[in-house]
Formats: sequence, structure tokens, C-alpha cells
Amino acid sequence: MRMSSSISSYLPSDTYNSLPKDGDVTYLHTMVRSADLEKTMHFFQAVGLRETRRKESENGRFTLVFMASAPGAPEVEITYNWDPETFAPPSRSMGHLAYAVDDIYAKAEALQEAGIEILRPPRDGKMMFVKSPDGISVEILQKGTPLEPKEPWASMQNVGTW
Repeated sequence: MRMSSSISSYLPSDTYNSLPKDGDVTYLHTMVRSADLEKTMHFFQAVGLRETRRKESENGRFTLVFMASAPGAPEVEITYNWDPETFAPPSRSMGHLAYAVDDIYAKAEALQEAGIEILRPPRDGKMMFVKSPDGISVEILQKGTPLEPKEPWASMQNVGTW
């Protein structure tokens, strides 16, 4: 889904160039690298993000795709270098990205339907983990109070690491 104009009101369209000098630190985005832009975008779309803007550089041979959960929300910058790139196993020092949803069980089902493996199921009705195709850990939390435990999630075991 390519957007012709930005849905983000969080930052001006030129990102940081026109921000006022106000003495504050302004959060811009979190950047993650992608070996396969379409797979990575599919993953983040399944999580619930949508493309806010895109930049392609012929000279630099890269594409930047910015995605956010809602207009004005902080963005994830997906950096895709056109020349093939391989990554070492992700470092645990990165930690994870985190998003909250209205119904964690509905989101878990939607992620599975999108072909995404649930690594830490929402057994407790409040938290689960998945990973992007490039190994970025994403925590999904239940908004408000945890939901009552229910199957198949309550008895589902963890898979791998997150």
C-alpha cells in the first residue's frame, strides 16, 4: 500500500529540517534493516502498521519506508539496501518494539492467518511476542485489563526465542 502523502502528523513532511529549536529532544523513529522489503512490510502491516511515507535513492541504492500504527504515531523506518545484504543473528541488546491492541486474541489469530508464527502466545490475555522476517522482536500487549485466558492460547507453548 503506497501512500502519496504522509499520514503522519507527528513530524513535518521534511522530518527534522523544519523542527523548531526549542531545547527539547524530539523522538523521530526506530530504524530496522530489511533483507526483503515486501516480506518485512507484510509483517508490519499484519501487526497493524501502515506506510506513512517512502524515500528511494538511486544514488544511494536504498529505499526507506516509514510505517506507523496511526496518524501522528511514532514511526518505524524500514531500510532496504538494493544490493543483497545478509545479517548476523540479531543482538539481544536491541530488545523489542511494542504495540498495544484492543483484542490480543483477535490480533494473534490475524497474525497466524498472515503466516506469522506466535513465539510467545498470549496465554495470560495480556502479552505475546512475534518476530519480523529479519529477526526484530515485537511485543504485542492488550490494552486495558488482561482478557480472560482462553484456548488455544492458554495451553500453547513458547516457540524459539523472542
